[in-house]
Amino acid sequence: MRLADDKTSPNEAMNYGAACIFLRGGKNISRELADDEIDELRDAFNEFDKDKDGLISCKDLGNLMRTMGYMPTEMELIELGQNINMNLGGRVDFDDFVDLMAPKLLAETAGMIGVKELKDAFKEFDVDGDGVITTEELRSAMIKLMGEHMSRREIDAIVKEADDNGDGTVDFEEFVRMMSRQ
Repeated sequence: MRLADDKTSPNEAMNYGAACIFLRGGKNISRELADDEIDELRDAFNEFDKDKDGLISCKDLGNLMRTMGYMPTEMELIELGQNINMNLGGRVDFDDFVDLMAPKLLAETAGMIGVKELKDAFKEFDVDGDGVITTEELRSAMIKLMGEHMSRREIDAIVKEADDNGDGTVDFEEFVRMMSRQ
């Protein structure tokens, strides 16, 4: 896919004006779209590709953006339309659609932590892999990951705060809630 291989930004690939919200603001985002995000874009694109030729019209692009929850202004759609008509013959293929939507999608999710990242973090703490974090596992993880030596009282307080069901450990659901409070 061009997004993963091409190091030019959508702004460099096509000369869009500054007014287009879908093409600005993504410069400081250091990740690429995840497979599930690309799948979501592909499903949405395919809905509007009526004749299944891999292309959608400029008019359909605005409708597609709206169904995905983006509300481009008329001016933005006109600007996109002019650039699409000049650069892409009035139609957009899937790769160009991804290039258009990626900055907006990435900007929206820039501060979010995904489930995979949370699971990976949980595994770092759940040393024995039994699905719960004990006070001992938390203590060793704090030393290993952060170099922090905390007292038993401090570790117990962290576990107690996160332990919603009162079993003395932190399971994955409790870990997610604890991380979302930060």
